[in-house]
Amino acid sequence: MQNQTENATSKLVSLFGSRKEANPDEKEVKAAESDDSSKDEPSFMDAMKKNMENEERLRKERLKANQSVLKSYRIKN
Repeated sequence: MQNQTENATSKLVSLFGSRKEANPDEKEVKAAESDDSSKDEPSFMDAMKKNMENEERLRKERLKANQSVLKSYRIKN
């Protein structure tokens, strides 16, 4: 009788228990997800770096183009 109640209670899922106790396979899934997120970070940082370089290059090109326009129209600022 005690063995039957142990089996019955072991199959119950607690709604208020912690998720860590619910399923040991979730640890593997979470570990895989954390590996994926670490792969995303460098690519995000690379994209940020490229954007900053592009922004700086465009700013320099605008300044140069504006200077040439001022010279061609002989505008004094």
